[in-house]
Amino acid sequence: MFLWGVALAVAAIPEALPAVVTVGLGLGVRRMVKRHALVRKLPSVETLGATNVICSDKTGTLTQNKMTVEKICVNEQVLKVTGAGYSPEGEFFNGDEKVSTDDPHLQILLLGAVLCNDAGLFKESDKWEIKGDPTEAALVVVAAKSGFHKVELDQTYPRLGEIPFSSERKRMTTFNKLEVDSGSFPVKGLAAFSKGAPEVIIGSCTKIFLDGEIKSLSPKMKQLIEEKVKEMADQALRVMALSFRPLDEELYIEKASLEELSSERIEEDMVFSGLMGMRDPPREEVKVAIQKCEDAGIKTVMITGDHKITASAIAKELGILKENDLTLTGSELNSLGDVEFEDEVERVSVYARVYPAHKLRVIDALKKKGYVVAMTGDGVNDAPALKAADMGIAMGITGTDVSKEASSMILTDDNFASIVAAVEEGRNIFKNIRNFITYGLSAISVRFL
Repeated sequence: MFLWGVALAVAAIPEALPAVVTVGLGLGVRRMVKRHALVRKLPSVETLGATNVICSDKTGTLTQNKMTVEKICVNEQVLKVTGAGYSPEGEFFNGDEKVSTDDPHLQILLLGAVLCNDAGLFKESDKWEIKGDPTEAALVVVAAKSGFHKVELDQTYPRLGEIPFSSERKRMTTFNKLEVDSGSFPVKGLAAFSKGAPEVIIGSCTKIFLDGEIKSLSPKMKQLIEEKVKEMADQALRVMALSFRPLDEELYIEKASLEELSSERIEEDMVFSGLMGMRDPPREEVKVAIQKCEDAGIKTVMITGDHKITASAIAKELGILKENDLTLTGSELNSLGDVEFEDEVERVSVYARVYPAHKLRVIDALKKKGYVVAMTGDGVNDAPALKAADMGIAMGITGTDVSKEASSMILTDDNFASIVAAVEEGRNIFKNIRNFITYGLSAISVRFL
């Protein structure tokens, strides 16, 4: 009986199984590459086939990452901007009436958008291209539509220093010298220009440039601005707020003293200049891919740094946010304990205004619920989350080398639809291996009978 038992145990494992698994995974990986998914670790293919939750970044993965400013709120007016893409051709309208770009309120807003900016716009082979972050590039493009070209302005109003953007600060500030006659601008000499999340910029402003004058920012006016932010966000627009501040030249003129000043001291008592609402259109194929996920029993979760209302509007448009689903912000997530969050995590489909560290909490909570989680990321700070996820997916185009090294798979086109295609291939590979095992066991049974 012992000999028969040992023989049966050996015979139950098909001798060709290692070869079949290796060849099956290898062929699957080759097919995935053709569908823009590069698998770095062979066993990850099986994990990919078992994935039942995909947590995806929004910008560039679910959307085209081609920002275009469509609306501007300045001097209590909402202007519509025409033109699409990166071509600096377009006009500004207040209703049906064309607005002159000589308006000082519009000029100071666009000046700040260009000077407090690291992106570039250039023409190559009769086609306009951008350099840098698409959100910043959208501001450069809309300014160019009014004749404000970044290359010229950077020379005319040189940058003396900056406080760089970070996901924690949600804003960027530069210091520029307005050495020449600045016309009707409400600031001459040395000035600070800021741009960032509306709640951050508005919170730092005590004044507003209105009706040609710098006036005190009243609570009523602040409420009106916040209502405009909500109105734009409801239209699925990403909203950027801008402000400026004249600086005391004697105190701040030296670059060394600029670097020594804290951001809290510089970025206070700012003058609010306006809002810009930009649209990043969803990828055409993503909505179909999300529906495929739903049909296959895979939950899609969107993670973004956008305003909560903007994120919800886009998620509804893509079919991610359903009637009873929740949208959580980073601050709301911080206020929840681990147990409370685990009770709610299955109902959350959108995370807005979150930091990379929040991704770890999301992964941990979903894993405790028994889900196999795929998480996307592109930045250095996303590396811990990519490591912690069952399937870490890095972006091949916009991703950093650190995020790629931490991942199990790289998307060569940064497209969510490619993740779905890879999951489909992973499930087919798993199915083929299971079919072989079933066939092998059937042959063993026949042999023994």
